[in-house]
Amino acid sequence: MKYAIAATVLLFASLAVSQEIKHAPTVEQCRADQRLWLGKVENDPSVASVGYKELKSWGNEMLYCESVDPDYYNRYYNTDAEIAFVKLGRLIDFLDRHNLRDQFDAEDAAGKR
Repeated sequence: MKYAIAATVLLFASLAVSQEIKHAPTVEQCRADQRLWLGKVENDPSVASVGYKELKSWGNEMLYCESVDPDYYNRYYNTDAEIAFVKLGRLIDFLDRHNLRDQFDAEDAAGKR
């Protein structure tokens, strides 16, 4: 349940910053990036060197590409979901490394959202 809530938060956060895209990718660019980035996020060692901000940028572009190339909507949506899952994993690892999981759980149980 916690992962579903966090994934939803990440999705909405990604939507809120979709204006960060600094270029308007073409259909060809969208498709090439989708293939490349999905391959990287599905291969843990390959995505390990990619920073969180770059992952966020990838996700934002995939959201933008959904409207640029509606024929590939599902591919962009799924790639964005995979990217969000990697980002979520990193956030959870951060909570664990800094012993913040219990604090998060307590605040969430208290309704602080």
